[in-house]
Amino acid sequence: MIKFEYPEKLHPSFVNITTNQHDVIVWEGGRGGAKSEALACIAITESFIDDGVILCCREIQKSINDSLYATIVSAISKYKIESYFKILQNEITNLVTGAKFIFAGLKSNITNIKSINKLRVVLTDEAENITQNSWDYLRPTPRYGMVRVYVVFNPRFETDPTWQEFIVKNDDKTLHITINWKDNPWFPESLNNQRLRDMRGDAGRYSWIWEGKFLKISDNSILAKKLRSLDFTLDESFGDPLIGIDWGFSVDPTAIIESYVKNETLYIRRAGSKVGLELDDTADWLEKHVPSVKKFTSRADCARPETISKVKKDIPLIKGCIKWKGSVEDGVVVLQSFKEIIIHPDADCCYAELAAYSYRTDKHGEPTTDIEDANNHYADALRYAIEPLVKRKNEPKVRFL
Repeated sequence: MIKFEYPEKLHPSFVNITTNQHDVIVWEGGRGGAKSEALACIAITESFIDDGVILCCREIQKSINDSLYATIVSAISKYKIESYFKILQNEITNLVTGAKFIFAGLKSNITNIKSINKLRVVLTDEAENITQNSWDYLRPTPRYGMVRVYVVFNPRFETDPTWQEFIVKNDDKTLHITINWKDNPWFPESLNNQRLRDMRGDAGRYSWIWEGKFLKISDNSILAKKLRSLDFTLDESFGDPLIGIDWGFSVDPTAIIESYVKNETLYIRRAGSKVGLELDDTADWLEKHVPSVKKFTSRADCARPETISKVKKDIPLIKGCIKWKGSVEDGVVVLQSFKEIIIHPDADCCYAELAAYSYRTDKHGEPTTDIEDANNHYADALRYAIEPLVKRKNEPKVRFL
């Protein structure tokens, strides 16, 4: 019997594997609750119950590195049970039962998932990003032996499909557990330092990221009312991309955004950010998240000319942005002038920060015209991207491409 370590609050989920009282298990809450690590332990436990396929999935999986694969492999090593498993590059098999783990993104594989033979268990990580279309396909799919679906997510909006599907519509066959960083006895100091840092920023974003509360839109938000998450397909009518890059420092992330302008609407197709990105790895990382950065002009924060010079060897069309007194405010005016800012599901990582980008408040709690120096990494990258559209205040009004 393997003695896994996991937060006590999740114990009923492990008991349920033998009691079979619930066929849907929902873990929801903020960052730091050890949900992904515990899900790997659940996956391993399920693999010893019976054969069949255990599907580990999320809405978008660009590579195996975006999946639970590494977490499961790490758990197998940690508990010294390597002899029970055959681990391949994209697949893991339990040699005792024959149970097989496969890893897939729902968006690009949903029709293939419908045809998986002996699908017995479904584990969904980052399920807040799963669309209604994916759930409509996925829910009826498991059909072999004892069926269980695990749904792990950090709630974003009450209207999101995952919340509606598994919390609003839940029944006595659903086990619902809320878990946050406070419930994790192994909560690391490094994460706690980041939590405390976030606590000093936007309160709504902190509550969403760390406490698992719904993302609330502040009255001071600059862009929130413009944002909408929507799938879209690029064609020639979108024109060339507008790409912006904001460099990270010791604790701030490097951020990149690929955007397009069409019919007075700003479309964000791809985005990514990473803290602690090494300079030697920067060009490869930028190209991985936004492949078009090799073919089209990108504009980066000019405060780091040495970084631009280094990256330019691999990304020749990168250039420093132009700054002037009031350039931030002028860029914000353009962003606010769009009818909508549409964010593709592939770029969903930028939604929360763009929604939290806000004006400062005065001592009475009233909004000012000064922009808060926080939650601005994606917003800065977006401002740099749309630089060709921005005119100084004393110049003619911006015209849309």
